[in-house]
Amino acid sequence: MNEIPAEKNSKPYKLEKNMEAATSYLLFFVSGLMILQNEKKDKFIRFHAFQSIYFSLGFLVLAALINYIPVIGTKINELFSVIFFFTWLILIYSAIYYRELKLPFIGELAKERA
Repeated sequence: MNEIPAEKNSKPYKLEKNMEAATSYLLFFVSGLMILQNEKKDKFIRFHAFQSIYFSLGFLVLAALINYIPVIGTKINELFSVIFFFTWLILIYSAIYYRELKLPFIGELAKERA
């Protein structure tokens, strides 16, 4: 009957630090927000969660704006989507291997917020 009480801020999952950081990119800003809600201390995980949020929301805004460019907007958006996809894969890879790959502009914002 002597159960050890759970920690006050325990997470509902058990993941290694690098896998938790990589998971923050999987569902774009949604998973970033979920990881950020559960992680209060680790700066590495929080950095990747914030960068995931900024990166995916920035992409959504820019993609919406690019679509309004007459004639070439669709082609530019296709190219932009391919660049986004490969950058997204590189960010997941960097998180898995314990690297803090800072993207221009948003990487510094994420580092400050973490």
